[in-house]
Amino acid sequence: MRQRPSLADAPGHVTAWTGPRGRVEQFSLLNASGRCDDFSRDHDLSCFGKRFHHGGRYPALSALIGSLPHLVNFRVNVLGPGASLAPHEEHSVVRARSGAVGIRARFHLPLATHPAATLLLDGDVHRLEAGTVYLVNHGCVHAAENGGPSDRIHLVWDMLLTAEAAAAMFGQGPAPAGFTRTPRRSVPPAGRRAVTRWERIAPQVREAEARRIGLLDVQ
Repeated sequence: MRQRPSLADAPGHVTAWTGPRGRVEQFSLLNASGRCDDFSRDHDLSCFGKRFHHGGRYPALSALIGSLPHLVNFRVNVLGPGASLAPHEEHSVVRARSGAVGIRARFHLPLATHPAATLLLDGDVHRLEAGTVYLVNHGCVHAAENGGPSDRIHLVWDMLLTAEAAAAMFGQGPAPAGFTRTPRRSVPPAGRRAVTRWERIAPQVREAEARRIGLLDVQ
């Protein structure tokens, strides 16, 4: 991208609470302003008033974003060599404006990675392959680290799990632009690492309510 990214360790950045170390850059591609450093609406759970402004320059990326229904955000995340995000816990179970309880689903698509670039999920160490879309549970304690010699670059997006979004990502119909469907599979971890301390966002939904989740309506 020719525009400047936002820096996750900057005071007031939406990601600063995760304890970024090293060069952690974020290009926010779905917003109202068209600026890649504008992260102001990345996590507001709204699908409206946001769009990708650079489709003429990046038609393949525009086609992908356009084929993903009910996006909350879409961004390019870059971890420089030696960079990391400390263990933290967000919440994938959310409350819509209507009061309904459902899922904000997060997906990672690695573009450039290295065997020493890892994603930690509840103590399981994972190495994600470039070119494959992964559903990642950001509701568990997770962390990221790039131990490789070059940038780790992921496309990352959050979607409201509506009926249309579930069909697009998990159904039997046409795959999103530029992709083919593969059998769903769990990725076995490459190892384990103990986590004793982490930051946590206060939950919006009580545990009893989370047991009654359903597909959301777009908002």
